[in-house]
Amino acid sequence: MRKTIVILTMLICSIGLWAQIPAEVTNVMDRSRAVMANPAGIEYVMDMKAGMAGVSMKMKFVIAMKGKMSRVHVTSKIMGMEIVQESGFDGTDTWEIDYSSKGDTITFVRGDKREKGKGDMEFDFDKKYNKAKMKLKDGFYDIDFSDPKDKTNEVKKISVKISANDYHVREIRSGALGSKVVMTISKVRFGIKDSYFKVDLSKHPGAVVIRK
Repeated sequence: MRKTIVILTMLICSIGLWAQIPAEVTNVMDRSRAVMANPAGIEYVMDMKAGMAGVSMKMKFVIAMKGKMSRVHVTSKIMGMEIVQESGFDGTDTWEIDYSSKGDTITFVRGDKREKGKGDMEFDFDKKYNKAKMKLKDGFYDIDFSDPKDKTNEVKKISVKISANDYHVREIRSGALGSKVVMTISKVRFGIKDSYFKVDLSKHPGAVVIRK
């Protein structure tokens, strides 16, 4: 009986240890997050390719962040159609630009009304998944996360490639329900002026401006 209890205890302990994210993974993720939180501001260009059931989609994101401010420009191409969207938060107002052949519509809402996860990139996979494996290859940390803590999360596995030189995230790979998504960060720049996060109305002559 005592032997059985000891074996069960060892099994429980081993499961607990396996469920923990290795310290070296957390260290790499922490250093990467520190780069993304540069107080001078950061902007990066990210290309996304997604495919599911024979339908492919390409999206290009230009995302800028500085403190609480953000600006996101998205160009989507799907089934021959191109859709352009832009939104942000300038520290005072949340804004969104609706580009149309009939003319632009710009909406301002007082306060931070951004949707959660929109206008930021939270690389917190080490906090959302129970397991992780990491290897260093060709100057990159390749980290595979699995077993999401939120069991309703349909993305059961996600992989991140981080440069061992500057700790920039370079690629994110994931999939759910038969879909496959690959996001590649191709360009990063630091030092973003506060004015960049504001809408320059002079660049949108004739636009319909809505203030809520």
